[in-house]
Amino acid sequence: MLELKNISKSFGDIVAVDDLSLRVEDGEFFVILGPTGAGKTTTLRIVMGLEKPDSGAVYYDGQEITHLSPPLRNFAFMFESHNLYPVLDVYDNLAFPLRSPLFRVPEEEVRKRVESIAAELHITHLLKRKVSHLSGGEQQRVALGRALIRKPRIYILDEPISSLDYKLREELQTEFKRIHEEYGITILSATHDNISAMAMASRIGIMERGRIIQVGTPREIYIDPVSVSVARIIGAPSMNFVECNLAEEKLFVEGDRDLPIPIASSTFRALKGRVGEQGKVLVGIWPESVLVSKEMNEGWLEAVVENVEYHGAERFVNLTLGEQSIKALLADEVNPQHGSEVFVNLSEEKLYFFSVDTGMRIYLK
Repeated sequence: MLELKNISKSFGDIVAVDDLSLRVEDGEFFVILGPTGAGKTTTLRIVMGLEKPDSGAVYYDGQEITHLSPPLRNFAFMFESHNLYPVLDVYDNLAFPLRSPLFRVPEEEVRKRVESIAAELHITHLLKRKVSHLSGGEQQRVALGRALIRKPRIYILDEPISSLDYKLREELQTEFKRIHEEYGITILSATHDNISAMAMASRIGIMERGRIIQVGTPREIYIDPVSVSVARIIGAPSMNFVECNLAEEKLFVEGDRDLPIPIASSTFRALKGRVGEQGKVLVGIWPESVLVSKEMNEGWLEAVVENVEYHGAERFVNLTLGEQSIKALLADEVNPQHGSEVFVNLSEEKLYFFSVDTGMRIYLK
């Protein structure tokens, strides 16, 4: 078990990590997810011992390791940039960690481990090739093999597949997941790629401005985002946000009294009590929860079609609702054209409410 307690780290006036506390359980695949500049890499470097925190402490299995040197921590770090040795072939790159003074093993054991990990990652045919002659995906597999071969306590992965094209990312996502489940290893990873995080992680920690703002399984965070920033980063496509006004016991789309979103009287009163006289609220709904029809139904709102996007087997339509834009997942039988009018249903049980001022979730119960 790895634990960070109240970690802070600044570089001059820039606060990279701000009073961060985090716990990674044994055998867990934990992913720190956040935008560029959130503090993800600095956090991983503190875990590795490559950076010293200004305050706070790092613990492994209950023992403080804050001031322990990186080699003595016995953690494997896989960088985004691979950090392979271009003058060496794949075999020697994989063998390198096993030949270090601290973890040296006999050459026969080196050979067995290299051949085994190469077979696992389907790179046996590359063992005699210089890494400078490999593709990006092949280099990524070699870097992964070098991290796995030493059998460290924890694997630390910094943006491990973000630089690859979509197909290779999919392949390596599957590879990481398989290796994690088969070996039962503990992995702490960091990425800005929400799709990779959702696909691989046991749990995700959403990081923003040096702080972890929400932790949970991918499903837990998806169905219960605590803020606008979490909802924007976790979905693909991200959540729709519609600015609304509370008036006349109704919830109106901002700027258009002809577009009331149906909500119960009890919901109106609860929202009014939370936002006060300001009377404004940000309404969120996932694109897959927006129903689209060419037929008018009671309580449905008129919208105008902008365009249709194809995401593999799924189609998403971009709509103008009043003066605001939303995205919806289309059913097979609905085929709208650019500029046509359709009707959308924003069902109350699918709605999320957020503060216009803070972006934090408004819970009504």
